[in-house]
Amino acid sequence: MSEINFTVTERGYDITEVNKYITMIQQEYANAVAWGEEMERKYEELKKSIDDYGLYFTITEENQSDVIANVFSELSKTVAQSKAEADRRNREIIEKAQEQAREIKRQAMENSVEIRTQNTTIMNNLKAINEMISVVVEKGLQY
Repeated sequence: MSEINFTVTERGYDITEVNKYITMIQQEYANAVAWGEEMERKYEELKKSIDDYGLYFTITEENQSDVIANVFSELSKTVAQSKAEADRRNREIIEKAQEQAREIKRQAMENSVEIRTQNTTIMNNLKAINEMISVVVEKGLQY
């Protein structure tokens, strides 16, 4: 730690400088405590993960490379499994969307045929009405 020099006043050290220094020390202490708590939390999370995955080991200088390799191997397996699951879900979603699209297309085709049938019926009825009107007009003109 570097040497701290406070301005000397009649009554001792300059209280403003001392208070600033104390505030700085308190903040550094609070930061150190927070960092320590964060490290403790991360340690507990890691420990829980190790317990959850059933990995039990002690890291030493001799085995740290093996441990790291094993951890990466397990992570790689987990990533591969997650990717495979995501791919499976994506295929299911795509298949479902394609099925829905086929159903919509089928319904549209059915509706189109029904509309064409109705249109044909309407046109035939209009022709018949037109013929009736023509007959009525012709007969009306003959009288």
